[in-house]
Amino acid sequence: MIEKLTVISAFLGIASMIGGLLGILFTVTVAFSRIRVVEAKIAAPGAYLDMTKILWGDGPWGRWIRAMNVWSFFTYRNLPVIGSKVASRMGKEDGATPRHLKLWALIPVTFTFACAMIFAMSAIFLVIAE
Repeated sequence: MIEKLTVISAFLGIASMIGGLLGILFTVTVAFSRIRVVEAKIAAPGAYLDMTKILWGDGPWGRWIRAMNVWSFFTYRNLPVIGSKVASRMGKEDGATPRHLKLWALIPVTFTFACAMIFAMSAIFLVIAE
């Protein structure tokens, strides 16, 4: 039984690693044009999102960092106590951002993070099982 779980966990880890890498690739290529539009809407001059655009640039690594920061803006601003402070430091949303643009920023990064969590859990199981 443990051997079957070990094999399943190994394949799940490999699949999640490949899925996470494909998620990153999708984010920095296909989805980034829409993430750039969202970033332009929420990056107030002098705020954190505006500075990361200048600091990290438009290369693949910079695109991934900027996509994670846009994801963080939309995710952290919903936290009960500190959310508004974090969001105000990161940027400012002038008006409502259309839902379809938010989803272009949220779904690929969330998928990649979920794959990373599945990979980590399968690795922990493999270490414990051995």
